[in-house]
Amino acid sequence: MSFRGKGIFMWVSRADEAKALAEQESPIPRAATKVSFHLRRYMPLYAFATVWVAIAVLVPTVNHNNSQSSALTGTGSSASSDLGGPSAAGVTSSGGGGSSAATTSSSGGGSSATSSNPTGGPVAAVQRGGGTTRLGNACRPGVSQIPFSHYAAPCVAKFTGNNGGATATGVTGSTIKIALRIYSDQNGANAKAVEQVNEQAGNPSNAQYEQIRNTYLKWFNSNFELYGRHVEIVPFNGQGNSTDEALGNGQAAACADADAIATTVKAFGVITYPAWSYDSIPFSECAARYHLWSPLGGAYYPEQTWYKTLHPYVWGIIPDCELVEHLIAEYIGKRLANKPAQWAGDALTKRMKRAFGIYIPQNAGYQHCVGISNADLQGKYHVKRASQYNYKLDVSQFAQQAAQAMVQFKAAHVTTVELACDPISAIFLTQQADAQQFHPEWLLHGDALTDTDGYARLYQGDQVNGHLYGISQLGAQNIAGSASGEAAQAWKQATKGQALPNGGWQVYYEMLEGFDQLQSAGPVLTVANIGKGTAAMGRLGGENLPQGVWDLTKTHTAIKTTQEVFWDSKRRATDGKTGDFVATYSGRWFELGEFPTGTPPIHPE
Repeated sequence: MSFRGKGIFMWVSRADEAKALAEQESPIPRAATKVSFHLRRYMPLYAFATVWVAIAVLVPTVNHNNSQSSALTGTGSSASSDLGGPSAAGVTSSGGGGSSAATTSSSGGGSSATSSNPTGGPVAAVQRGGGTTRLGNACRPGVSQIPFSHYAAPCVAKFTGNNGGATATGVTGSTIKIALRIYSDQNGANAKAVEQVNEQAGNPSNAQYEQIRNTYLKWFNSNFELYGRHVEIVPFNGQGNSTDEALGNGQAAACADADAIATTVKAFGVITYPAWSYDSIPFSECAARYHLWSPLGGAYYPEQTWYKTLHPYVWGIIPDCELVEHLIAEYIGKRLANKPAQWAGDALTKRMKRAFGIYIPQNAGYQHCVGISNADLQGKYHVKRASQYNYKLDVSQFAQQAAQAMVQFKAAHVTTVELACDPISAIFLTQQADAQQFHPEWLLHGDALTDTDGYARLYQGDQVNGHLYGISQLGAQNIAGSASGEAAQAWKQATKGQALPNGGWQVYYEMLEGFDQLQSAGPVLTVANIGKGTAAMGRLGGENLPQGVWDLTKTHTAIKTTQEVFWDSKRRATDGKTGDFVATYSGRWFELGEFPTGTPPIHPE
């Protein structure tokens, strides 16, 4: 084994790969083995920008324990953790009327926000919940801006008049400039290897993601009320190295990029290449320091100790890990604990009372969150995990750590392995369990694409087929990616009837959250008003809808619910391939406190 170059490369021989492949008789284990060798040969610990979230969402931040002070030091920002406050300036309450707003306060953030209207005239009032939208639809309380959408912001009447002009850096009377940050190593060998693996999992290529975003962008600009403005995306070639940032390093380069985006590009906000993707954790902190709006930043990081310290700059759609760990503890306590492991892979284990072993990154943010579920399990349900393996987010060690974890779990008589990890590790874990003739249940937390069809197809088949289930905050893709779903409807409108590409639903919902915020901020667009307007949107969606409940009134991440899912290796998915996650209770979503007691109604076998 050796390393070479600036990236992390693990050298393995072709002979070893050929031997391993020859030992696999069925196509699914062969595919997983092939991917594993591909990763071991080429894959760095790399920010997985080519997918919605993956390893980039499971990385340690720089100096996490001190992020409250370091992220905003010296900025002059008065960022507050209070998400409350009035609606954005110029937006009236339901039913219309109200007064015009000629000024907006810059306290609480805002990227160089002006304190007075630069155009000299009063900013026109916005009628929310009444009148007629720019699409010609009747607007009334309870109706969204997009009639068929359950997650679009509450409707507003078509805006006319003065919008305040240049209300913040990156904002003019007609444009909202959003920088598309491209890592310095985006076109290197490592990035190409990542893209290849990503496509093997069934996700779009980078070029396809870009096409999907650009197509949706025109639709969002035309359908949302941006008060005379439209979003324009400006590519920015950064100094930041994705591998460094995934390791929690490289904050100097990340902040240099944020500085340049704010002061040279003069953008209002920032997203990461490709499509409309998550900013890394180090860069998200830098974005807040330089007063940039980050609609997707710091995926799965804690709400109380991280997101709130960066208010009102950094937001997300997937839930923070504090909520996820409360949910998994409730799920285990009410549904699984003190019962036989009936979906294990061998007869002896099936008769054993469940013993849980969790596989989770060792960095401080995620250890903080696993502490929450450990406390909930012991305090509320009198359940103690049999084993916990804290692994390093270093792909060169993934195979070795997976083997060690399986030895540890097997020795501890674990019946149920909890996947609180990235999907690459899940591939290795299932392979190593097979190699050790260890056949447990596999329990999803819903983290980092472990619950997506494409990656599940790469897991060791005899390990997961009939044995993989749990909770998913993304939801079963046969619902979210449905040809009749709102992502597909929006795509048809944008393309005059074309079918939604595979993976397009992810881009749609990511962009939707951002445009919800822009509309809700009102005509005087500042980051401070993003915070106020977002809190004023209220709850969106519902427990029987494709994305469950979205609620940004008191937190910085939208999804507040989870589905119960199981893996069906024989079911045909919406992408036409075999293997699909199926949701129980006809796709119902559960909020914290809502899980029923009793054995899950799943039938993975």
